[in-house]
Amino acid sequence: MTSRRSPTFLLLLLTLAGACSCEDERTPLGDRTDDPGVDMGDPGMDAATADMMSEPSDFGAFDPFDPDAACGSASIPTERVPGSLMLVFDRSGSMNDEANGDSGPTKWDLATAAINSALGGVSDDLNLGLMLFPVGSSECTVDAATAVQVDVAPLGTTRAQIASALSSASAGGGNTPIASALRAGWGALDAIDGRGQKGLILVTDGAETCETSTAERDAVLALAADQHASNGYLTYAVGLDESNNFLSTLAFNGDTPRNATCLPECTTPTCYSDADCDGGNSCWKPVPDFGPIPIPGQCACGTDADCPDPLTCESLPFIGPQCSGTPNCCHYDAEGSSFQSDFQGALEEIATRFLDSCVFEVPRDGIDGFNPGQVNVGVTFEGEERQVLPRSTDPSMNSWNYTSSENDALVIQGPICDQLLMDSAEVEIVVGCPTILI
Repeated sequence: MTSRRSPTFLLLLLTLAGACSCEDERTPLGDRTDDPGVDMGDPGMDAATADMMSEPSDFGAFDPFDPDAACGSASIPTERVPGSLMLVFDRSGSMNDEANGDSGPTKWDLATAAINSALGGVSDDLNLGLMLFPVGSSECTVDAATAVQVDVAPLGTTRAQIASALSSASAGGGNTPIASALRAGWGALDAIDGRGQKGLILVTDGAETCETSTAERDAVLALAADQHASNGYLTYAVGLDESNNFLSTLAFNGDTPRNATCLPECTTPTCYSDADCDGGNSCWKPVPDFGPIPIPGQCACGTDADCPDPLTCESLPFIGPQCSGTPNCCHYDAEGSSFQSDFQGALEEIATRFLDSCVFEVPRDGIDGFNPGQVNVGVTFEGEERQVLPRSTDPSMNSWNYTSSENDALVIQGPICDQLLMDSAEVEIVVGCPTILI
């Protein structure tokens, strides 16, 4: 597995000032409204800013970090804002299977032990909760009200609660309602009142058994992308002895690819019947369907062309032609004899990546008449000139935006966020000049 290197030096400066004396043709945002806190539907979007978002700003008009702009000189240190994660954990009956073939501990036992061990080394600053699925009599519907075992809160509080919940729970559900569990998990994130990054970790040992049509699969994968684009939610996926295109695409759409070269469609498609497989290939299942629960399988292959790199089509004993090899999937996985260590390592890496977020506190203490429409952000990488970032509602652009209507935290977004997490950089916030918008 790969890991990201945290910045070796990170300093956030808040420059205090009164009015900006910049020579700029635009009216300062603070002078365009008497109510800068009006909620316009976007996190932290005041009325004046919303009005100007449709008018591209002139980057060449002024440099808010130029001392000649007279925007002030005092500085206040700040820090990253802790994020909030919901662990969405599969307790279906297959989790009672042995992790390493026909003998040894079950996947449930090894996975719960790995969770407890991994959380022992994670900072108390991380906010973490636990959701188990399936639950209740209707196993294809996951309701957050009953599925959430531990509400999201600082790990210093929830660590023991999560261990207790896992100890008292067991794997015994029949279906694997992944799509419903994801929707419940994202809904739980909606209810969290927090300034930092939000995300969930789906952990499962199988494929969907409730919403099995291609249209249903595509809808929930599109929702993962929308949750990231609209709310900034990150969606991680961990397969326990399971690699499939759904989990891989889920991680890719949720903006959490395991590495930079992974493939969303990393292996042959999951199938429930021969009709799900292209090119006349058959659907191979490890066991036949039983009762009302459909058993997912994998489509057979005809030639190497049916297999994504680096897999090849090979005839396997008792199975037939299958894409064989180690797939380059975007989700994390845990397999065979290294099941527990793989899973623990995945959780530790996810926690590290998540804690090194691009969400920063905006210190407000001591600032009279703070105006959220007079904030600018600059990022300077070692050996390079400062990049002044515009504010934007598009998280795919190199930009920044407030994370809530309270305007007390902001997120640096776009590809520059990934670079910020990996390289040495200085981040600066300056207050007093009109926000540069795009």
